[in-house]
Amino acid sequence: MTNTILWRSAAAAALSFGMMAGAANAAELVFWSMWNEPEPQAAALRRIMDTYTKAHPETTFKVVWNGRQNQTKLRAALQAGTQVDFADQDGDQLAGGLQKEGLGYEIGADLGDAKAALLPGVLDLYAAGGKVEQVPYIYNTVNIWYNKDMLAEVGGTVPQTLDELFTLCGKLKETSKHALVTEGNVGFYQVLFFSHLLARAKGSDAMIKAFEVKDGSGWSDPAVLEAAKSARKFWEVGCIAEDARGFQYPAGQQTIALGDTMGELVGSWLPTELTESAGADFPWGAFNFPAVAGGVGKATDIEVGLVSVMVLKASPNAKEAAGFVSYLLSEEAQKTLVADGGVGVVRDGVEWPPVLSDAYASAKNATALSGFGGGLGVSYPEFNATVLTPEFSKMFLGQSTPEDFVKVLVDKTKDYWASQQ
Repeated sequence: MTNTILWRSAAAAALSFGMMAGAANAAELVFWSMWNEPEPQAAALRRIMDTYTKAHPETTFKVVWNGRQNQTKLRAALQAGTQVDFADQDGDQLAGGLQKEGLGYEIGADLGDAKAALLPGVLDLYAAGGKVEQVPYIYNTVNIWYNKDMLAEVGGTVPQTLDELFTLCGKLKETSKHALVTEGNVGFYQVLFFSHLLARAKGSDAMIKAFEVKDGSGWSDPAVLEAAKSARKFWEVGCIAEDARGFQYPAGQQTIALGDTMGELVGSWLPTELTESAGADFPWGAFNFPAVAGGVGKATDIEVGLVSVMVLKASPNAKEAAGFVSYLLSEEAQKTLVADGGVGVVRDGVEWPPVLSDAYASAKNATALSGFGGGLGVSYPEFNATVLTPEFSKMFLGQSTPEDFVKVLVDKTKDYWASQQ
């Protein structure tokens, strides 16, 4: 009897210790997200988290769906002492924000084999000094998104050079249509013309290289002025309708749905944004911005808008959060994002939604990646937002000349670097 009592006491103590140890290893991961809860991307993430918890019952999730101002809200919360384990945001914004402030956990060693399974360049784009502090998981390409039927109606083919694109513009203008449109009040869409033209002339890192010449003379390269003039030529030869100068988003892209415009230079989110007005059977296609004569940049060099997740360095559950991030890159999770979220993803071999098939090919064959608008907003977001983008917009819409634009860049760049000393 005594031995039985002792055995039961020991067993109870062991069970109690095991429960305490399990509780100590349990983690409720706090995730702040850039998605709004009703969005399909949020539903996909919720399903992925539920699947992860089923396989790892000790890990649960508490999600705050903040929408696009997530990083701004997160920064304020962290300053107030709120515990957040990981968050997502546009990769460019994270790079210029939380990552630049040193708040990211170095996650590279935790990703294991997942690193080798990703599409070219996605993990390296935001790596600093070889350290990975944000992990892209959704992939948007920047292409010319267009109506395939409209291209076929004028006997056109996908242009491989800038001159071929201008010729196509002329064919469409003869039918009282226009090849491209822009949003008159969205400067960061407009600047895509400049960043692509300069990248095709000088290479994918041309914007950053020009800005980092601290006396401003990087912008005095004749290729910069030529890129600005070529951007204005899109208006001069009738590629873009004159009334587009006054369009307020989303009026421009609606002209594609209405059949008045063939396409737009923009991210691969456009078909999703126009699903309701254009219809599910709209004949979407996408092609890379074409090459320019004598340029060293390749038409397979692309700009991207990646959505990334970052584990916070201050998280008490950084290892557990990193384990989930590694799963987020798995084939299973990435297929869920495609199926439920309707998005492109970063894992090679996971097919994107059919409407994005051209974008997937663009990503698979990419020879170099840069951030949206040439990547200047990643490393130097303030200059990009307050000088380059608004000044280009003025020039592009005809309120200043290409020569004026270049002079402003030279002078303002010199002033910027002088202020940093």
